[in-house]
Amino acid sequence: MGETPDDIKREIEEARHRLGADLNQLEARVRGAVDWRARFNENPWAWVGGAFGAAFLIGFLTGGSGAREASETISR
Repeated sequence: MGETPDDIKREIEEARHRLGADLNQLEARVRGAVDWRARFNENPWAWVGGAFGAAFLIGFLTGGSGAREASETISR
């Protein structure tokens, strides 16, 4: 109870400063976590493999049977 208004103001300013620093640090961490360029530079072959796998899966799901039907129609 012996705190003066100046002490309380100083504590509030210190808390604001700490909170601002924590928010800046959090923002930097989030930016680093979602930066796809940085993730790509860390492991480009994983991205190439993922793209190849996604293309294969999309091709299999969308054109697998349609391509066979088209070739059968042409050969008749």
